[in-house]
Amino acid sequence: MKFNKLNVYLLVIILLLASLLLLDKRFLPAKSPLPQFSPSNADLLSTVMNHIKTDYLEEPNPARITEGAYRGLINSLDPLSAYLDKDLASKYLSRKTPVKGTGLIIFKKYGVFPMVVAVRENSPAAGAGLKVGDNISAINDRNTMNLSLLETTLLLEAEPGSNGQTPVRLRVLRGSETLEIEVNRDFVFRDSLKFSAGPSGLVVLRPTSIYQGLAAEISKTLKARLKKRPVPSAAVLDLRDCWGGDYEEARKLVNLFIKVEEAASLESRGQKQAIACPDSPEFPNLKLFIWVNQATCGPAELVAGVLKDLSRARTVGLETPGLAGIQESFPLSDGSLVVLTTAVFSLKSGTKLWDNSLPLDVKLPYSESMDKLYQDKTLSLLTAKN
Repeated sequence: MKFNKLNVYLLVIILLLASLLLLDKRFLPAKSPLPQFSPSNADLLSTVMNHIKTDYLEEPNPARITEGAYRGLINSLDPLSAYLDKDLASKYLSRKTPVKGTGLIIFKKYGVFPMVVAVRENSPAAGAGLKVGDNISAINDRNTMNLSLLETTLLLEAEPGSNGQTPVRLRVLRGSETLEIEVNRDFVFRDSLKFSAGPSGLVVLRPTSIYQGLAAEISKTLKARLKKRPVPSAAVLDLRDCWGGDYEEARKLVNLFIKVEEAASLESRGQKQAIACPDSPEFPNLKLFIWVNQATCGPAELVAGVLKDLSRARTVGLETPGLAGIQESFPLSDGSLVVLTTAVFSLKSGTKLWDNSLPLDVKLPYSESMDKLYQDKTLSLLTAKN
């Protein structure tokens, strides 16, 4: 019996070593050369595992240790890489749009609780009183500390085929308070573009994400508005709470306002692919402002970052999470799944939109009246003599 258990621990060590070597050679878009996994590292890992085997208060569950090793190894790489067990892998692979959920947008790094960065209007989360800045310490009594962003997001979504009426139990940390909140997962998020006419000739366009067809929709909306009198003096691309979407659509959206051979680049393991906007822009002279916040993510960060970097727009708002990257999934033989970041986006200036906020012209403080703050600052930039 002892021999079998020892084999299990040795297998865990071998799996960890093999995983580290595999990741180092194939997948990680590292900013700098990774440290070599030396024999001394292997000895240290072996010593740790031996202490667990001989000194832990009870005989640990080998399957649980193995899964924990996978989760810690993958989830700690970056916010968008993740290890999914069989159940969550199945849920992830069977996802269908539109997805039913709570209406929460969260951000999470490994080893800290997920934070609410946005709450969709008219969603169950909004009705339950959840707020930006809340930390979620448990979902259905499952501690969230060492989960990935993707795992947390999946746990907040309804099961495929369900009506979402079965509530999810959240333990929420808000300041010094700990709240127990139940939220239904029946909110259907649908892509849309909101248009409004602001003061001083401002036109505000607010998409919910960078969804396919958005560039054409914005083009149609702007052309119709530019035919009216008075002609708008400037346009605002409001990318606040614009989480996710399509990177090719982001490129098309940028190309509406500027033509450039190299707008940005996609980098992966020493390889660099230029992102071009070769078509003649439809709105080359329209003054443009972009609003961003802590829930402006991925393709939206690419749009804002490129237009700011090329001096085509001015960016106003809060720092963004820096999550403009490409993920690929790799199924494992036991039905689990590894999701890894395999490439990241960089601006023409060299600034990476990965683990860095996109550059801002005006950084705003967070307040309870953000809409007015964004509008006032944009108007001051519009009327300034420069």
